[in-house]
Amino acid sequence: MEQNEFKKLLYDVACLAVTCDGNIDDKEIRELKFIDKSTSYFKDINLSRKLKLFTENFQENSEETINKVYDQINKAVLNPVEEMLILEIALRLIYSDTKIDKKEITYIQSLKSLLTIDDEMIVARFGAIDFLLHTNENIFPKDKPKAKSIKSEDKINIENIYSNFDDK
Repeated sequence: MEQNEFKKLLYDVACLAVTCDGNIDDKEIRELKFIDKSTSYFKDINLSRKLKLFTENFQENSEETINKVYDQINKAVLNPVEEMLILEIALRLIYSDTKIDKKEITYIQSLKSLLTIDDEMIVARFGAIDFLLHTNENIFPKDKPKAKSIKSEDKINIENIYSNFDDK
């Protein structure tokens, strides 16, 4: 995906992580500003203006705003690094206020359902986050097709197929 388009998408993902529970916490805003200052992820994006516009849109019609972000992700051709970055930013912002709301969990699960990275890669990067690994397949917003998934074989289960056989 083109770099400037990805930055805009990443910022929309971040804004949705901040607003999805209906409460914009100061800790989330501080984390968003910290990410902006310590990385180039949001370079050339007017954070205050964009967050204000996003928040206003979210308050007017949250479902439409959420679906727009999901649609952008679904249409994007993302590489594995970009997908991991999307999850990382969303998780950092959701964890920043130390309270994880059910709406935030649903957001992360929906976000993950749009990505093609497999659980093995997620565990290697973030650890075994239960709500991220054990998602409900029916959490995706209505009338939106699930992104095509290109996942590797579950090697652990394949190896365990033969673990009950004796070598006799």
